[in-house]
Amino acid sequence: MMNDNLARQISSQQPLDQPQIQQEPQKVHRPTPKPKGLTRLEGAVISLFGMVAFVLAVGHIALSMQVSTLNRSIQDLESQAVITQVQNENFEQEVQELSRYDRVYSIAREHGLEMNEEQIRNVFR
Repeated sequence: MMNDNLARQISSQQPLDQPQIQQEPQKVHRPTPKPKGLTRLEGAVISLFGMVAFVLAVGHIALSMQVSTLNRSIQDLESQAVITQVQNENFEQEVQELSRYDRVYSIAREHGLEMNEEQIRNVFR
């Protein structure tokens, strides 16, 4: 019971709340938030980087084409060099076969030439 009294005393000591009058809220001018898009500077920078990337891509493709063309021409020249080298080796072999001593001697006999040992000179390479 004692607690009952105490609760009554505290509640009786508090002033009664006055009804609040609803006031119109004051209009505070807040700036409208800007739309979240790209600024002109950001757009210019992105455009610049895009153009640079495009130019680099086109340059890369052009250089790749030139390199492949040069590689093809180098391969053609190498194959021609190999063919020429084979032809030269064949010609050297033919010279060796045609300049054999017995062949030269038989041709000389057919044409009525005689061998004079005093006029023979051996030439070595």
